[in-house]
Amino acid sequence: MKLYLYITFLLLLFSRNINAQENKNSAEMFVGVWTIDLRPTAESEGYFQPFIVKSIEANTFKGTFYGSELENPLLNENWEKLYFAFTTKDDNNEYYHSGYMYNGKLYGITYCPNREFTAPWTGEKK
Repeated sequence: MKLYLYITFLLLLFSRNINAQENKNSAEMFVGVWTIDLRPTAESEGYFQPFIVKSIEANTFKGTFYGSELENPLLNENWEKLYFAFTTKDDNNEYYHSGYMYNGKLYGITYCPNREFTAPWTGEKK
């Protein structure tokens, strides 16, 4: 019984190290140029805009989305998926964005209170 518990503990520890390495790889994979599909409905034709992640430092990153510099960007690598959030602005509004990376694809949502607008989006790396 003790041997079983010891082996189980080692497997869990090994699994945790693999997940940590996968998260590190996820953060590295996050850097680059993404094509984001902002179509307004599932039936609509694709409406594509670039999301560029230039660099990552600790739990933050630099880049642009929809031609706007990212503000307050944050990463969370403490889960199985890489989660991110940031804000952007245009002439009249502030937009809040958040999402995660799963299997090499981005899944996100944008919210703009002034426009009473929210929409999901997906992205693929170029």
